[in-house]
Amino acid sequence: MKTIHERVQKKLGPTAKVVIPIIGAVIVVAGAVAYICMKLADEMRYHEKWKDYDECGWH
Repeated sequence: MKTIHERVQKKLGPTAKVVIPIIGAVIVVAGAVAYICMKLADEMRYHEKWKDYDECGWH
């Protein structure tokens, strides 16, 4: 009886072994870039909201 690993190896082929990790890496990088952009946008919104109070000492 063949193991699952052997069956999957035969079905995927050599191209899928290269493409799947690359796609995974691209997804991880895109997620990281999206997270950084969201954090920067949030920080800019926060500073824009409170910039009028910088001189009065409340913030």
